[in-house]
Amino acid sequence: MLVLLAYICIGRPMLNILAGFSAKALCSCHFISDRTVRDIVNHELSIATWANHAIDNERQIASTSALGVTRHALYREGRGCTLVSEVDIEDLMSSASYSYQRDVRPFEFPLDTLDTSERLNMIMNNAFAEPYEDKKVNTRAVVVIKGGKLIAERYAPGYNQDTPQMGWSMTKSVINALMGILVGQGTLDIYAPARIPEWYNQTQDPRQDITIDHLLRMSSGLYFEEDYSSASTVNQMLWTKADAALEAYSQTLAYEPDSLWYYASGTTNIISKIIRNQFQDDASYLSFPYKYLFDIIGMSTAVMETDASGTYVGSSLMYASARDWAKFGQLYLNDGIWEGKRILPEGWVAYSSTPSSTTAPYDFYGAQFWLNAKHPAPKGSGYPEPWTGVPSDAYYASGFEGQTVLIIPSIEMIIVRLGQTLDRSLWDMGSFAAAIIQELD
Repeated sequence: MLVLLAYICIGRPMLNILAGFSAKALCSCHFISDRTVRDIVNHELSIATWANHAIDNERQIASTSALGVTRHALYREGRGCTLVSEVDIEDLMSSASYSYQRDVRPFEFPLDTLDTSERLNMIMNNAFAEPYEDKKVNTRAVVVIKGGKLIAERYAPGYNQDTPQMGWSMTKSVINALMGILVGQGTLDIYAPARIPEWYNQTQDPRQDITIDHLLRMSSGLYFEEDYSSASTVNQMLWTKADAALEAYSQTLAYEPDSLWYYASGTTNIISKIIRNQFQDDASYLSFPYKYLFDIIGMSTAVMETDASGTYVGSSLMYASARDWAKFGQLYLNDGIWEGKRILPEGWVAYSSTPSSTTAPYDFYGAQFWLNAKHPAPKGSGYPEPWTGVPSDAYYASGFEGQTVLIIPSIEMIIVRLGQTLDRSLWDMGSFAAAIIQELD
């Protein structure tokens, strides 16, 4: 009886999360990145190789079954893969796919005419080395841009310059860009209340004091659990709920707004919902990232994915090739200007890369971007340490498993690293970037 009770209370919820994660990853890696089921199971789903995984290519559905729990994810053109949660899969299949006809402006970084040095080649090759017997680093792509030119790039077998790869939480920085575009259009004021309708059901709801700026800087004060090892708020939001933002903005206020920094993926999904609320119809909303960002800067492989409610999962779910991620970094390096056209409003990049000093100690976080920490944190605090050998003005988009778009304005450099490093201690982005900088600067 105790074993059954433990399974019902603990085991089954975690199985539901695991199966949901697996179905979604299987779907995206197959239908977006064009990878085989075997390759996906052996790598992305290494924690669930014992489960049953299947692809229905005709209906474009991926499924995972584990100990009586079955989850599905559906691929739809223009929406990527959507995890089927709290809805009927037939209803999702009958909903209209994204119909915006993309008009991508071609752009490729010019190649540097200088021969790469032997040491630079060694540094690049070392990024793909596997020095551990029992653990994998799994670097899949590295791209180095300096002065607007492609200096170096490497890819693991099975990947190339056109392979869309998962950005995980680097998607948060893309949400920053989309918010910036709306601010530039005069649609939103980040210092005004976020005005989530549900927060106004009661006149005294303290959540009415939360601004978009608080959300962008991870200081909303909302309760959230950014713990991926349990049936936490973040796991429930991403892998069991039809509406990720609803799960996030339904949380109570744990702290006064702008009094505490706490990294929470739910915060970004609230911003994603605020963005959606600015559009009168789904077609205009779904086309927005492509029409006003990706297509303009030539990110032809970029795919943002929605949840079952139709909102982009801004915290976590976007794919793009390494070169396209580099283009995103270059936009910020250019102060939001692309080929003479201002995409992000004047001052937005400075705002995004300015430390949230009042709530994020040691100046390691801006607005949906991480910063090269300006001050060493106490040992054991868990806060990021400054990267030795990396300029202090560096800032970066960062994602699960070691995804990084590092932007270094003072030396006009972008470094992109994509991979699947389950144990983050195996990959030292700071040391890798410092070696590249020392060789090229």
